[in-house]
Amino acid sequence: MEQANSYNYLNGKIILSKKASILTNDRGFLYGDGLYETIRIHQGKPFLWKWHMTRLIAGAEIIGLKLPLTSSKLLEELKNLIQKNNSSNCIARLTITRGPGERGYDFTGDETPTSLVSLHEIPPIEKKAISLSITNIRVATGDILTTIKSNNKLGSIMAKRFAKEKNTDDGLIINSDGNITETSSANIFYIKDGILRTPPINDGVLPGVTRRLTLGLASSLGLAVKEESIAPKKLEQANAIFVTSAVAGIRNVRQIEDTKFPKNQLVNQLQKAYNEELSKHTTLAAKSTGS
Repeated sequence: MEQANSYNYLNGKIILSKKASILTNDRGFLYGDGLYETIRIHQGKPFLWKWHMTRLIAGAEIIGLKLPLTSSKLLEELKNLIQKNNSSNCIARLTITRGPGERGYDFTGDETPTSLVSLHEIPPIEKKAISLSITNIRVATGDILTTIKSNNKLGSIMAKRFAKEKNTDDGLIINSDGNITETSSANIFYIKDGILRTPPINDGVLPGVTRRLTLGLASSLGLAVKEESIAPKKLEQANAIFVTSAVAGIRNVRQIEDTKFPKNQLVNQLQKAYNEELSKHTTLAAKSTGS
């Protein structure tokens, strides 16, 4: 088995993971002051790279973070790390913090960011559908911080803990209007009357890269798509429910609380289209680099 995380990229150097360290006054460590991206690596190629970088750059603008590397330079370093670890199918996590700074929440803008790239084994994704519970975790409708991949993920941590205590696989987070937003780590979709529905970003939803891909795939399959606020009761009437993430792709939901959902042909079609897109992307990336 490949050891995906033997080496890390840290601030311009590829080093052994066990020797990687950050300073004790790093604002990412102290305050969660930074951003990250989780990217699927398939056959040595980062999947949907440009979309991930678009989101990272947008998040950096929102929090006033100076990115230390250009997208092309970061891609170059990621490819070097993949080669060094000899791991062509894995998960890459890109973490950028504001870097070391003075004590307190304020920052000067002159800090030197910390850049960390690590690779991880793809967790075993079981073919069976997952179960969800509705958590007591809340986010504010329209909160701009829900639209970025912030290093502060306490809400997601608590949602996952809540789900575990309920003996479910993951937990749904609700917004201040009482509507569904997402799970601890995935966007949610449901199908009703032949229409694919998902919460809008303004409801407190992360603009997931796999969410974006899924919306496009649905349209290409001729499936009507609607972004709308989703009260928990609406999910009970769904014909099918699934979640999307960079790690798991498209995954069926079999149960939310006491309501069970059958398998659905439309979800199967979307899963097939996702897998085809993954393979197609790898082929196109190889051609573009001449590899």
